[in-house]
Amino acid sequence: MRVLFTTWASGAHLVPMVPLARALLEAGHQVRVAVPSECAAAVARTGLVPVQTGALPLAVVRAPDAVHRPRGSWPTDWPVRPAALTPEQHGALRACGDRQVRIAEAMAQGLVAFARCWQPELVVHDAGAYAGTVAAGALGVPAVGQLWGSAAVLRLDRQRLEGPPLPGYARLMRRYGADPAREPDLWLDPCPPSLALPSRARRLPVRLVPYDGTSPDEAPSPYEARRARARPGRPEQFGRHEHLGRPTAASSGRRGPGGGPGRSGPVRVCAAWDDAGGPPDAVRAALGAAEARGVEVVRVGSAAEGRPPAGPLHRVLSGCRALLHQGGGAAVLAAAMAGVPQLIVAPRLEHQLNGARLARAGAGMYLPADGLDTTRPGARAAGARLALDLFALLEQPSYAAAAHALRREALAMPGPDKAVQAVTRLTGPAV
Repeated sequence: MRVLFTTWASGAHLVPMVPLARALLEAGHQVRVAVPSECAAAVARTGLVPVQTGALPLAVVRAPDAVHRPRGSWPTDWPVRPAALTPEQHGALRACGDRQVRIAEAMAQGLVAFARCWQPELVVHDAGAYAGTVAAGALGVPAVGQLWGSAAVLRLDRQRLEGPPLPGYARLMRRYGADPAREPDLWLDPCPPSLALPSRARRLPVRLVPYDGTSPDEAPSPYEARRARARPGRPEQFGRHEHLGRPTAASSGRRGPGGGPGRSGPVRVCAAWDDAGGPPDAVRAALGAAEARGVEVVRVGSAAEGRPPAGPLHRVLSGCRALLHQGGGAAVLAAAMAGVPQLIVAPRLEHQLNGARLARAGAGMYLPADGLDTTRPGARAAGARLALDLFALLEQPSYAAAAHALRREALAMPGPDKAVQAVTRLTGPAV
């Protein structure tokens, strides 16, 4: 069987698709990955075969301000209660959906042309790559949507999330002879059930398989090398007498007997940030406060701030006691798989949604980034409060217990081999 994968971006959009693509190859199927030209090298590094659909203009890719700076108070379960949103909030979601439609329009011609030539029997696309559904509709083959860790199946291609297709999306579908009402036949969802919001969509839980594009034979990261040199058998834990901070009002758990778990050894936390500009000043101040109290901060992504990066997130989390990040789905899932409590400072709508669901599960805390004071004195004060929240995650056993429960739930989810069986069944009994 020929299976065409497609996404419009690399990184967190591409990586969740790699395990299924590899599992299909191992099962004897043919796989191609259609992406904009700027993503082709990233696909090739995974060992998969890229197909270039042309370049995406920067003006098309740029996210609207509503994504970066959401205004007002949003319900923590807004994707399943669109009636509770204000007209301004629906306008913000419409701007996000229209942006994804423009990306689909830029990809569709090259994607559909290749699909008509190669004749795949199945199309797998990331959740924001609407051009994948267009191509599947144009060929009359099943479409599978790949989620990347969001707590919800976000239908930004729909008016008010649950209405008819956006006008631009409907026009695009008709242009290629596809039914505008066409939806993915199945969604592959790596989000643990306790974090996920309910949805009428047909979903298959699929366990996250961490992948960073590296070979097992490659040299370890600097952080991994330090761990390898550490004395064997020494647990990386707290001393029984050590109290790093007091719980704040945002902390829902209670202090355990003696103020924290009886542990000894170095205390490490991980700071991961995706945005090129790095963390806000308040987050930097919180990390500085933690280091001043003897906590080792392992930095990933732009949080490295000019220092040697620690390595891929999933490789360093096993040695850390907490993760401070902005709430992206990939980081949430990596920490869930590692059983690590999380402190989320969420700048965007989806980040805030993930943070709220994580806090509800008891495996961490979160606050919207727009609640931080950006003045110099304000950032220092906000950083001090964030540091107290971080110390609460480290001290209070309830957070670690909830994080470990989340890990057990994530590990119990079906793997890519089950997803192969499910997606191939969509094409009919002849496969």
